[in-house]
Amino acid sequence: MKHRKFFTLLELLSVIGIIAIVAGIILGGMSYAGRRADQAKTLSIIEGFTMALEAFKEDRGFYPIVSTAAQVKFEAGAGNAWDKFLSGHSSNNRPYMEGIQDGTQLKDAYGNMLWYQCPGTNNPQKFDLWSTGPDGQQGDKKGVDFAKAGNGDDICNWKRN
Repeated sequence: MKHRKFFTLLELLSVIGIIAIVAGIILGGMSYAGRRADQAKTLSIIEGFTMALEAFKEDRGFYPIVSTAAQVKFEAGAGNAWDKFLSGHSSNNRPYMEGIQDGTQLKDAYGNMLWYQCPGTNNPQKFDLWSTGPDGQQGDKKGVDFAKAGNGDDICNWKRN
């Protein structure tokens, strides 16, 4: 019998193929985990802001009114809905939300600004709060309410993803 010292070409190609398949599975799983982490972070930001809005309502008796959908940008003295949110403190003399100051833009995990409407179209007794999701796009049809015109990857407070 002959003793072989080298792998054959078929054996090498088989091993390379198996490694490629395993690497593809691992990288695909990592990509999925990253997408889910960004979605969870955005939901956490929405929940944190929701809790701040609930504390504001408990102290003041109303939510900040923004009748048409608008990006959440806090500007003191602009005569907008966020004046009282910025200037006031909760009943325990703490800010409603940490890190919110004049000029702050509330952004999601994808770097997009959050959207707010009160009273809400989907939550008429409260407010609508949503992110445009990973693609940064929401409904762009004229005459259609933004809160209902999302493209399916939006993350919002009226449905669970």
